[in-house]
Amino acid sequence: MLNNVQFITDDHGHRTAVIVPMSEWEQMEKARDILEHVYLSGLIEERKTSKASVGFDDLLNQEGLTRADLDH
Repeated sequence: MLNNVQFITDDHGHRTAVIVPMSEWEQMEKARDILEHVYLSGLIEERKTSKASVGFDDLLNQEGLTRADLDH
């Protein structure tokens, strides 16, 4: 992975940007998506066992809504 990566540097030789081949970029995007799903799955599992900090009706009330508003 990360073959043929090119760096753009400033006048002092410090890397300021990178050029990545599309095939490698697509692989990184897939990996990022998988990591995001793993992270979200962990949050969901954690929240399954925790008590809601705000009740549903209280949340609706904060937004100026009622359960009847949801039927429309």
